[in-house]
Amino acid sequence: MNSDDCRGDSGMDTLHHHICPRNCYDTCSIISTTRHGRLVSIEGNPAHPYTRGKLCPKVMDEIHKVYSPQRIRYPLRQRKRFSGQWERITWDEALETISRKILDLKDKYGTTLPLAHNKYSGNFGILHNALEAFLTGLGPTTRAVGSPCWSAGVEAQVFDFGAFFCSDPLDMEKAKLIWIWGANPAWNAAHQMPIIFRAMDQGAKVICLDTHFSATAARVHQFVRVNPGTDGLLALGLAKIIVDHQLTDPELPDYSLGYNEFIDYLKAEIDLQKCSAVTGVSLETMKELALEYGAVKPACIWAGFGLQRYTNGGQNLRAIDALGALTGNIGRPGGGVQYGHFETWRFAGPLAHSQCGHAQDRELDINQFPQLALAADPPVKMLWIASRNPFQQDGNHAGWQKLSEALELIVVSDLFHTRSSAAADLFLPVTTHYEHWDLHASYWHYYIGINEPAVESVGEARSDLQIAWDLSKRLNQSSPGSSAFPTEGSEKEWVLGAIGPEMLAILGIDSAEELLKGPRRVNYPGTAWQGRQFQTPSGKYEFYAEKAQEWGLPPLPVYRPPRQAPPETPLRLLTPHHLSGLNSQVYLYSEESDSLLKARLHPKTAEGYGLNRGDKAILWNRGGSFPVIIEPDLGIGEGVIVIYQENPPNLKSPHLNLLNLGELTDMGKYATGAYGLALNETFVGIRKTTS
Repeated sequence: MNSDDCRGDSGMDTLHHHICPRNCYDTCSIISTTRHGRLVSIEGNPAHPYTRGKLCPKVMDEIHKVYSPQRIRYPLRQRKRFSGQWERITWDEALETISRKILDLKDKYGTTLPLAHNKYSGNFGILHNALEAFLTGLGPTTRAVGSPCWSAGVEAQVFDFGAFFCSDPLDMEKAKLIWIWGANPAWNAAHQMPIIFRAMDQGAKVICLDTHFSATAARVHQFVRVNPGTDGLLALGLAKIIVDHQLTDPELPDYSLGYNEFIDYLKAEIDLQKCSAVTGVSLETMKELALEYGAVKPACIWAGFGLQRYTNGGQNLRAIDALGALTGNIGRPGGGVQYGHFETWRFAGPLAHSQCGHAQDRELDINQFPQLALAADPPVKMLWIASRNPFQQDGNHAGWQKLSEALELIVVSDLFHTRSSAAADLFLPVTTHYEHWDLHASYWHYYIGINEPAVESVGEARSDLQIAWDLSKRLNQSSPGSSAFPTEGSEKEWVLGAIGPEMLAILGIDSAEELLKGPRRVNYPGTAWQGRQFQTPSGKYEFYAEKAQEWGLPPLPVYRPPRQAPPETPLRLLTPHHLSGLNSQVYLYSEESDSLLKARLHPKTAEGYGLNRGDKAILWNRGGSFPVIIEPDLGIGEGVIVIYQENPPNLKSPHLNLLNLGELTDMGKYATGAYGLALNETFVGIRKTTS
């Protein structure tokens, strides 16, 4: 990497190293080139052992993002919420408005709890924890906790294994059989596909199990369509076949707890005929899958996030985990059940307090935030939204509208205007990862890397850390001692300081500065749970988890059906990620599009509503309505609509999450602080329209 002075205006081309901060599996290593202090090119870093110089389409237009005319360059104040009447103000004015509101609320209520922060995964860099650290320096505040993304699955694996951990994704190349279950890496984890292809070249068979025929399904040996939300029942049916054919691992009693109880449950409760009818997978296919999985070793299952985004999502993943344990694939190189991990997020330096917050913070479920904030005492009166777009991405849109009416000040820090900034009083422009130092770890691969700035901040944009310093200074000028957070410092030193003794040890380095040479792998074995030593209370893999029972859940993996469609809205809506975007980060810096998203559905479903290819239609439920173009697709099951989040949103038109009513998953509170969002339990009606 370059020195601290990496943003010079020399006429020579200068290279800079970055880590993509988007919330996806790959956390890519990037090399940018600047000329005369301006970003001129971006490419993948060929030296990174996992990402190997390849970038996905989401990154290829990054220069446009940095210099887009739509990017907000200066602090703004909106005259009236939702009016779009923004006026440029100075940073002094913005900081004074925020600090005055904080002090006024503290004076009025005798506490800083009326100040709330709602942040998640728009940028996972450690620098973006600075706002949490700043809030901790004020005293107890209100925080959003949990995840809208993966909570049920995280908790399922914590119950089963004792911790959330997966194998190094490079380990998958050793597998002789790979099941990609509810994931679409061809679009959403591009760097894993070459590893899968290498395994295929070495003779591995790869099967895709999913609710619809995906880009990944088109690239593997076999596709098995599973009815939405029934993945857990299918896994239990396969487990029953494995048990009936005596294909369980002979060493199962040595490393597992409750296997007899689980086997008894399978024999007594799982009917294969019913399993086939409910899941949509034929008995013949079930037997073929089970017998092959029971016999071939090592066999790897990659469980995607989508299959746990149901009201039975945690049980779905616990049942899939059980397949790996029954057959002895857990802890075997090339085997296991891969979902994700927290292990490379063990930052233990000065930023540690920013992640755990103040001991007396008020924590509100991120997926029920508006209704909980409205009921809070003392009331929430100021809200800071960062690295999020809840007015578009959360369920319960009506709740967010109601909360906005009760708040005295809403602050949004972002790059571009969003539906959330439309509700704000103040917009604070922030830097991209090409303009600040940062530190990134993946929840999939094992590498940790430093992100260095390449160019000076565009306009008057400031990093989250700089904003926190500046606001702390302003508060202490107005009311000495009101903020314990620092008022100045070095961005680079702050980021490096986040790497504490524990992280240094697992990286095998003596000082954080060694990371400036490039991303480094943590010193973990390539195979999760190798040696079959687990972190559960028993030290074994737990089919029977007393911890689950303590939290009001069945101790065994059991089948719980997903929600049934209401008669008036009989179609299940699935909204997976597209190749070109990630949630509402769908090239917001491009021109807004008026084109309609395509609603993909089985031809028989379309025919039942008198719909043909290219017809315009309206999806609706009590949350709202959404216009679409009809696209019949044989790869989608009957009664299901699939809409990819694939084109730029027009901020003035309806959005998909109007239809999301905020259903919650069955698990998540123990492991992540809140239940997950059951995004796939969204049901709609459909009608043809000519407008």
